Amino acid sequence: MDRIKFLVFADIHHYPGVFCTDAPKRFAAIRERAEREKVDFMVSLGDYCHSPTTFTDFVEESFRSSVPLYHVMGNHDTDGAAVEDTLRLYRMPKEYYWFERGPFRFIAIDTNYYTSSAGFTHYQYRNYFDFPKTRETLPPEQLEFIETAIMESEKPCVLLSHASLDRVSGGEIRNRDELWAIINRANSDRRRVLMSLNGHHHRDGLAVIDNVACFDVNSASFDWLSHPHDFFPEELTRQYELVDHQIIFSEPLSAIVTLSTDGTIEIDGMKGSFLYGVSREMTDNVRVDGAGRPCTGNILSAKLRLM
Repeated sequence: MDRIKFLVFADIHHYPGVFCTDAPKRFAAIRERAEREKVDFMVSLGDYCHSPTTFTDFVEESFRSSVPLYHVMGNHDTDGAAVEDTLRLYRMPKEYYWFERGPFRFIAIDTNYYTSSAGFTHYQYRNYFDFPKTRETLPPEQLEFIETAIMESEKPCVLLSHASLDRVSGGEIRNRDELWAIINRANSDRRRVLMSLNGHHHRDGLAVIDNVACFDVNSASFDWLSHPHDFFPEELTRQYELVDHQIIFSEPLSAIVTLSTDGTIEIDGMKGSFLYGVSREMTDNVRVDGAGRPCTGNILSAKLRLM
């Protein structure tokens, strides 16, 4: 039996003066865990930095480790930069790509496109804010790339994305059905897709859909609130522009995932807490998100085997 072991995290949101994340310290702790656990590599599932061209030192820090890091594009990774600049700084070959480690192929999907009368457009400089109803729509050429990457692989595949593959409400990929049709065709005669992992939603969850494990990876830093609160100390609100829209996790959340070719999936998560004890339930915001998942400061642990 062959296996691979990697660390995954999401949504660290480096945005000094706007969000309170202490992202450099959080990433340092995440990297230390990866090195201590002797994982084969790390994956960031998007929203690593809001302006990579401004905070190049922080981006470069992600590569100063004995453990390789692979980036997946998040919607906020191009808020202050052009797509090509983010790709260059994140050392990504293109918006969507695949790489192989050990006995598995990992396919990085880019969910950051919207549609309009001009066709499919990639997010950059916050252009997607004007198209809330057509965000997270995968272009046909990317769907074709995903299918080819899966079907031509001699190894079982793992899908990595920012937006969720399993959600049918509350931020789903718009053409989710087309993507799942590809996955189900691929798995119709033998297992080609074992697992998907996503960030974006700042939630903790695990679902098995059509015999594929879908892991909703919680944010490494905070949960976003539509309605602000006034529970944080005044000095914090003076320092960070949007901290009153945050529920901040005290710990830098990450998970260690071990995959085996016999279909065994092991997730070693983390238990956490809320900074200053401020939870979502204390604020004037709904308790759960559109998929019915509550805000927690944790990442789950689990072990399952998909036959």
